[in-house]
Amino acid sequence: MGALLDAMFDFSEKLAALALDAQELALFMAVVLLSAERAGIAAAEAVEALQETLLRALRALLARRRPEDAGLFARLLLRLPDLRSLNSQHAEKLLAFPIEP
Repeated sequence: MGALLDAMFDFSEKLAALALDAQELALFMAVVLLSAERAGIAAAEAVEALQETLLRALRALLARRRPEDAGLFARLLLRLPDLRSLNSQHAEKLLAFPIEP
């Protein structure tokens, strides 16, 4: 469990270093939650289209609010694989717990 906690703290430090405000963070969270790659998605194309709309909104918001930091959007997108990795690690830990009737 220690490795997972270390990875979670590392991720949160990297995300905090980006100093996102509430609206930026909300859009990023929406992008993360709306993933067409999740198992069991019935309308993957619609979810993907909505995610693309949110990505464009996030890019526009960052460009408008932080024109001096052109690389922020790319750095934020680089956090997505980290989140997927954390999700996988967390799922593995949960599945390792014994289930008693």
